[in-house]
Parts: sequence; structure tokens; C-alpha cells
Amino acid sequence: MKKLILSLGILGVIAFALPVFAEGSLQVNIPSDSSLQVNIPSGSVVATSLKNPVKDEYNTFSKFTAGVVKTAVNVMLPFVVLAFIYSGFIFVKAQGNEKELEEAKKAIWWSIVGAFILFGAWGFAQIISTTVSTLTETTPAPIQVD
Repeated sequence: MKKLILSLGILGVIAFALPVFAEGSLQVNIPSDSSLQVNIPSGSVVATSLKNPVKDEYNTFSKFTAGVVKTAVNVMLPFVVLAFIYSGFIFVKAQGNEKELEEAKKAIWWSIVGAFILFGAWGFAQIISTTVSTLTETTPAPIQVD
């Protein structure tokens, strides 16, 4: 079990780290009728500006909450599915052995608890988002799972 958790953890770190490293590009738009040439000596510092992705897309608390919960559900849902699959494998492997069947029942139980916690958090965030939007008289941001 420890090896499985460690393997899933390493796989998760790799899956989230690779897109971060893939985004490092610089675009310069130069009109086609211009004869502008840019020479940047090595070791020079080039001033750039970074756009805050949170400020434009999540400008209200309800939109921010919806975004956080949507991300959490999208990340954790595959782990819930894998937990159910793993529990099924334990049931098949048990082959009637009472001790192993107890372990399998415990694994399926905790998979169900994890699924309820995940979807409970999603429902709770929906309630909070709707309540805050009602109090501030804005349109609530629906939380949709892709």
C-alpha cells in the first residue's frame, strides 16, 4: 500500500510539474512593415510584466471559491476512482480469506468516505457561493466539473 501511495504521489508531482515548465516562452509582436531588430546581450536583464491570472478571472469571492473547488474536484476525482478500483482488486485477491476480506471492506469503506467528503465539499461550496452571491446581489458562479 505504501508503494502505491508513493508511486501515485510521484506521478502526481510529475503530472503537475511538467506543464509548469512547458509555459516558459517569450513572444514579441513586431509589425511586418518594420525593420526593427532587437539585440539582447547575454547576461542582460529584460524587464517583463506578468499578468495576474486570479485578478481578471476570479474577481468575486464566489467565482474564486468555485474555481478552487472545481480544481480540487478535478484533481481528487481520479484518486477516488483509483481507490474503488484498488478496493475491487483487494476483494478479488482475498478469495474468501476472512482477514483479507476485512481489509478489502475497510478499503471500500474509506473510498466511500473519501467520495462523500469530496462531493460534500463541492456541495458545501455551492451553498456558500449561492449565499454570498445572494447577499451581495450578484449572479452566482456555477461549479461545473469537467
